[in-house]
Parts: sequence; structure tokens; C-alpha cells
Amino acid sequence: MLGALVSGFADFLVPPRRTEKLVRSLTIDALRDLYIGTPSRDIALLPYHDPRVTALIWEIKYYGNNRAAALAGEILGEELLAIAGEELGKPLLVPVPMHSARRRERGHNQTELLCETAMRNLNSSFEYAPHALMRVRATPRQQGLERTKRLKNIKGAMAVARPELVEGRVCVVVDDVMTTGATLDEVRRSYRPLRALTVSALRSAFPQSALLSRLYPSCFGILRPPHRGSRRRLSSCPRTCISLNTSV
Repeated sequence: MLGALVSGFADFLVPPRRTEKLVRSLTIDALRDLYIGTPSRDIALLPYHDPRVTALIWEIKYYGNNRAAALAGEILGEELLAIAGEELGKPLLVPVPMHSARRRERGHNQTELLCETAMRNLNSSFEYAPHALMRVRATPRQQGLERTKRLKNIKGAMAVARPELVEGRVCVVVDDVMTTGATLDEVRRSYRPLRALTVSALRSAFPQSALLSRLYPSCFGILRPPHRGSRRRLSSCPRTCISLNTSV
């Protein structure tokens, strides 16, 4: 009772953001109900155009909202546990890096926040590698750019900072929103010389336009790589499951 009164008084003094209100009303069960499955049942998607998902991502991205991060981290953790169960070794969990100038401006990297909250639910199934990738060049914001401009904008912006950690490992790279796949293309380019066994995308949300134009593994969903020993070549996976064959 006292907590509710204090919270109500705080809201009176500083009215909560609209997105903050939506996140307060969001439950883990409601978030699970927003999954969009596919016929193959290999992908779980969360629609960014749903106001609750938009609010969740914005609160994490721009405000570092702890409740939003906890909800997203629990969903992310569930998917990551399923991935870890299919691997013989311990996969790396790698957040998409943020340039130091952008980090100073915002105060946090939302993909690191997602990974850190997910790690609380993983029981050491993953090795967290926040410094495996680095952003070596500051880039203009990607929001609103078409795919060709996004690709040009982010080209050469990332590099592997810890080659000895990444080489030959299964790496799951976490980003917040999937739009055109340009960021993941740059991740693939930076990993290619190291012959990483598999680099897989795990995204927090996807815009409706991406679903209509091309079905991406997104929002904590993943197209899992073939089991070792499978006759299906790794390079035959859809482009958003970046598979770099170690024999190349």
C-alpha cells in the first residue's frame, strides 16, 4: 500500500512517459503471446509495430529501463538456452557494439543491457563476450535509411577485437531491431577472416516492412545452424543465419 502511494506521488511529480506506462503494464506472458511463428517453427518473431514491443525497445534503447530489460532478457534467455542445448561447446554471446562517442551520448549500449539481463537466466550456458566486437568508426544513425544506404553507411565500421576468443566458436550476435540486415552483413564481414564456426543473428524486434518484404530471424528468434555432421552445407542457410564454413 505504501509503495503504491509513493509510486503514485512520484508519478504526480514526474509524469511517466507513454512508453514507460506501456512497459509497466506488459507481462512476460503477454510478451510470449506476441510471438509470430513460421511454418518451419524454426523462428520466433516479435513485431516491432505492436505498440507494446515498440515501447519495450524504446525504453531499453533510450532510457535503459530496468523493467523493460528484465522482460526482454527473460525472453532472450529462453531462446538462448534452447540454442545452447544444441551445441557441444559453450557458445559466445556477443552484443552489437556501439561507438564510444555514441555511448557517451546515450550512457549505455542497449544490446549489452539485453545480453546482461539474459545472462542471469542462462546458468553459465553461454560465455558473455561484450568486447569481442568493436565499432572502429562512428557512423550516422541508420534509422530511416534504405538498405543500400545502410550498407554503405556501416561498411568498415566494425572489427573483431578479440580474434583468439572468436575463432572457431559458435557466436550469437545480439542486436535490438532488425530492419534491412545491414548491421548483420557488417558483422559477417568482420568475422569472415577468422573462420568463426557459425555467426547467428538474434534480434529483439522486427518492423512490419521487414516481415512483408523478407522473413528475417528476429526478436530473440534464430534459424539454427545444421547439426554437426549434417549433409546440408552451412552456406545453404538463409543469409540472416550467417554461416562461415571453417573449411573455406
